[in-house]
Amino acid sequence: MFEAFESHDFLVSALGFKDGVAYPWSTGVSNLILYPEAANQTLYTRRAAQSDSGNYTCRLSNESNSETHTVRLDILEKPTDAPKTMFISKDQWVEEGSGLRLFCEALIGRSYLADARSDLRWWKMWSNGTEGDLLPSQNEVKTVRDDIEDIIGSYLSIEKLSAQDYGTYVCVVHSNDVVSRSYVTVHYKNREWLSSEVWCGTSEINWHTITLGGAAAVLLLISALVLHRRCTPRLLLAARQARARAAAAQHRARVLEKEFDVLVCWTSVDAELVRGALLPTLACKYNYRVHTAVLSTSPDNWYKEIVCEAARCRSVVAVLSPAQYSSPHQLLTALCQLRALPQPPVVVLLQDLPKLKREAKDGGERFVEVVRRTRLIPWRHVHDRSFWTALRLALPLPPANDASPQHVRLLETFKKSIWLNQRGSNSTFYFKLIYIIIDKEKSSNPADQDCKNARSGSLTALV
Repeated sequence: MFEAFESHDFLVSALGFKDGVAYPWSTGVSNLILYPEAANQTLYTRRAAQSDSGNYTCRLSNESNSETHTVRLDILEKPTDAPKTMFISKDQWVEEGSGLRLFCEALIGRSYLADARSDLRWWKMWSNGTEGDLLPSQNEVKTVRDDIEDIIGSYLSIEKLSAQDYGTYVCVVHSNDVVSRSYVTVHYKNREWLSSEVWCGTSEINWHTITLGGAAAVLLLISALVLHRRCTPRLLLAARQARARAAAAQHRARVLEKEFDVLVCWTSVDAELVRGALLPTLACKYNYRVHTAVLSTSPDNWYKEIVCEAARCRSVVAVLSPAQYSSPHQLLTALCQLRALPQPPVVVLLQDLPKLKREAKDGGERFVEVVRRTRLIPWRHVHDRSFWTALRLALPLPPANDASPQHVRLLETFKKSIWLNQRGSNSTFYFKLIYIIIDKEKSSNPADQDCKNARSGSLTALV
């Protein structure tokens, strides 16, 4: 707190604001002006007035940092008899081995007694609560002002702090038999402890750095989400396969419970996509035992059409084109027929999922509930790895890849036939070629007819 008399010239160093009002100030705000001959930003007035009282703030800033410091100036109507502390250092957090300097300044009262003592001195507070002399490593230097004799001060300096230098110090001012005390505590600071000046208000927040940090955090979050979306399904699938390999006997027992691994059903509208991409990939690339069923265009009797076939399979995949149904009611009927099967179906949608959800809202609460409870996987294209990963996660694991050499040659020939079909060969030739391949496989080893039937059953289903 700064205090002065109306009759004295008064200097205040490096101040730029008074009560939030920027310099220069009007007469009603403050009479202080910049001292023209000062090398720094010194404010002064030849005659202090009551209107000059207030909070004066100095702000120093550059492109990246800003520092502020505020002092209080009080103009008194008459000299005071009791001492008043004008400035005292704040509590400090200092690393061991670092330097320290504390400052205390006070306004002493006018001496009206011949033997009155006016003094300012630093003392050390000991653990028992008493005040004691400073240690030899703690140096005190007293100061006086040239312009105002009634203001005295003292610096307390420590070149290198040690453990005994931490604690509380007291600035004691004596004037006209009146004693004033002000306290400063020096705390221990770890080297890993980041400075808290920005958050404690001793400097302004660096918004540029915070903006860059926020942008980096957002980019990191987006990258993490993208990585999670791409890699997590693959990791889950790899974990399932690892567990199956670790318990091969149990996995084989579960596989042999059913004749087929997956039943793929579709309508004639989607036949080209299913036969050209979905079935060959499941059977040849991922080794699923595939069974098929072609559904009628009207979904009213789908359950009766495939319930018996579904009982032979471990899972059901239905390929659905919502665009072929003229009303949401027909699409709701199709989903309800599929959900009535013993196995929860996996529905491959040939339409964007958000669009279907918007249509479901128009179809009523029941439509929304059925869509929400159905496992829906949107189809994009045959080379979309995320689609195949999501589909394989929704299906049970296929049998272990322990096919015979004849079966491997059969699959290779089958893949070549698919390639020929994609190059524009006649589809009739494509299906006949598969029949020929399967017949050759069956006739090559009559002694193992059951095993060959199991290996060729999935390929027979493709045609």
